[in-house]
Amino acid sequence: MKKSKKIILAVVCVLLVVVGGLLIAFQGVLRTLLNVEPDPVNGIYTIDYAADYKLQQLLEEGGAENEEELVQYILRIMLKGLPIPVQYEIPELACSTFFAETPEGGYIMGRNLDNQKTDLAVVRTNPKDGYSSVSVVNLSFLSYSETLTPEKLLNRLNTVATPFFPLDGVNEKGLAVGVLQLQAPPTHQDNGKADIGTTLAIRILLDKAATVEEAIELLGAYDMHASANGCYHLQISDAAGNSVVVSYVGNEMIVTEKENGIIAATNFYLHDVPFEYEKQGEDRYAVLRQTLTEKNAILNREEGMDLLQSVSFEGTPPDEEGRVYCTQWSSVYDLTNPTLYMCVDQKYDTVYTYPVIE
Repeated sequence: MKKSKKIILAVVCVLLVVVGGLLIAFQGVLRTLLNVEPDPVNGIYTIDYAADYKLQQLLEEGGAENEEELVQYILRIMLKGLPIPVQYEIPELACSTFFAETPEGGYIMGRNLDNQKTDLAVVRTNPKDGYSSVSVVNLSFLSYSETLTPEKLLNRLNTVATPFFPLDGVNEKGLAVGVLQLQAPPTHQDNGKADIGTTLAIRILLDKAATVEEAIELLGAYDMHASANGCYHLQISDAAGNSVVVSYVGNEMIVTEKENGIIAATNFYLHDVPFEYEKQGEDRYAVLRQTLTEKNAILNREEGMDLLQSVSFEGTPPDEEGRVYCTQWSSVYDLTNPTLYMCVDQKYDTVYTYPVIE
């Protein structure tokens, strides 16, 4: 009897050690999963990210050339090899961005994300070796859908990958960035540098860049391989009043600056390129430039959201699979007091507020 009790006690001790070890190993991940605040009615999931996603380690290991490499890194480093069913794919993004000064002398950047109507995540990160930030993630990119959402705890594992898949965001220094798609040859630089993809680039800038100048320098240190084998450009703005659009043609990174104090972007290059491609969004771009010109590129936050509404995309009829494409979210980023102001699904009477530092 005494021997049986000792065996049972030994087994219990081993189990406690194993469970304790798992809790320690996954404490950041578990806290993150518990930190998901669902708003399924409006399709918004707010995530206070608590795990260490080890961005610097990824870059020191050579980066990630494609989404599969990025997901494998997440599996290996963050989930200790546990499976995560992510099928990452970016559909066509018909987006709009602009930059403006406020009447008070601050700065804002606006951004429409035009895409398949789906849920989204607003992700707060606070890395030990980087800047705090707020970014926005399209959850369909992480295999979520109408039938699979992160509302329930057991369905939240894929949200562990959210820091690596932002489409726009702002950090505590007032550096904001947004990505826009181009219907042009895929970007695959080959300069012998560490590899990054589009959304990984945004994560690097939010974590490590305080100014546009630092952002350009960071991007120049890596070989860009655009996400989903596509082509994109980035509008990047800072709290000092700088804003540029960064694009890629072959191995070259091209930086477009303001023209007469104005800069905006949609879905075509802002400079000449040595090939033919389908320009999209020229009508939206014309509206952006006309408004910014009339206002001398001075808009308050409400006027910035009105401008985004004026170039928003009401939506397509459902396709064969029932998908509707429209303006999924409109973001006005306050760069002076780093904060995201966001409307979703073109409901411009409701503005959600997400400061970087609460």
